[in-house]
Amino acid sequence: MKQDQQQSETETIKEILLEHIVVNPYQPRRHFAPEELTELAQSIQSVGLIHPPVVRPLEDGITYELVSGERRYRASQLAGLKQIPVVVRQSSHAISAQAALIENIQRVDLNPIEIAKALRSLIEEFDYQQDELATRLGKKRSTVANYLRLLSLPKNIQDSVSCNTITMGHAKAILSIDGFEKQNLLYELIVRDELNVREAEDAALRISQKAKKQSLVYVNRDFYLEQIASRMQHKLGTKVTIQGKGKKGRITIDYYSLDDLDRLLAIFDVPASG
Repeated sequence: MKQDQQQSETETIKEILLEHIVVNPYQPRRHFAPEELTELAQSIQSVGLIHPPVVRPLEDGITYELVSGERRYRASQLAGLKQIPVVVRQSSHAISAQAALIENIQRVDLNPIEIAKALRSLIEEFDYQQDELATRLGKKRSTVANYLRLLSLPKNIQDSVSCNTITMGHAKAILSIDGFEKQNLLYELIVRDELNVREAEDAALRISQKAKKQSLVYVNRDFYLEQIASRMQHKLGTKVTIQGKGKKGRITIDYYSLDDLDRLLAIFDVPASG
């Protein structure tokens, strides 16, 4: 915790009405499985709330903000409780926010994207450096860096990591290639073919090697053929690709529906049926 933000804290246990408790906006966890909450609510109804959430009093003297224990708080609501025991911690907003982030990052039930966003909040809002944050969390600096890199992935891939459709290992393989288009290509291969992490890493290497070859081809591309393809596209109203090799080559004309195909056949004066 930052030196200039340290202050003495005192804790007491008391019963508080649930309606007087508000969620900490710095709580990194955003997804609570309904079945998980239901199971915990049933446990609370049977044996009570064994581990009270931690809260801090707000300035109005009535409301308390959760520092940790939002899952237990939500389950208590689901169980129909009106009030619950809590640990009241006297602490500042900054300390509470950091505690909510740091304590929850160390939990095993956060998904990688939630951890990444929590780490980013600590860096951006509380001026932590990556190495300092790694020490505070008991993690390697490279681990912190890998989590933060997840936030550079396309949104659909981040969502899949959040939902455990793909793993952190899959995400690292995707991050090994540059460009959203190629990253999405690998992501689709992983999901479609159910690739394991090693297979995803091999696929990432193949995509990268192919991209390098294509970039070399691009340098030597015959721009004369590109100009012809552009004029054909304008004339036909569809995508045209010309690939040349020596004196030979291939022309590819795309169509997007059977009506579009009929339109192109009419341009070339080719009957649709014999």
